[in-house]
Amino acid sequence: GGVMGKRPDYATIVYCNLLRQTYKHTPIIIGGIEASLRRLAHYDYWSNKMKRSILLDSGADLISYGMGEHSIVEIADALNSGLAVSDITFIDGTVYKTRKREDIYDAIELPHYEEVLADKAAYARSFYTQYCNTDPFVAKRLFETYDGKLLSCRIRRRSR
Repeated sequence: GGVMGKRPDYATIVYCNLLRQTYKHTPIIIGGIEASLRRLAHYDYWSNKMKRSILLDSGADLISYGMGEHSIVEIADALNSGLAVSDITFIDGTVYKTRKREDIYDAIELPHYEEVLADKAAYARSFYTQYCNTDPFVAKRLFETYDGKLLSCRIRRRSR
């Protein structure tokens, strides 16, 4: 504790992969600043390149992004009720993986990850669309495609 330089780079990815090796069938939900900022395709300053969503690289099942006090309770309640983590697609402020496009309703498709990798203008469009959909009153759900996998980002709605 307290010794600088001991935390691995990309700690969430490293720790999640270690957890997945040890506890293969246990749901892994990530949150916090690292997961929130890297929930969709993003530019990584450390490596100076575009990276996939941290959800894919970490092997986690779900991201609770932003201020997650309410969504993490909803996630815990859903898991406690016996719902599989793969069926938790209805909680605001989460990002999840799916293969079924028809399960993602009222959504805006962001440029495919492969397109973002190849074209800076595609990344700019993706970022702009994400930026325009941060207002909890009017934001739509967003999704990205990675090699046939769909990633849905459910925008956090305003608390009542």
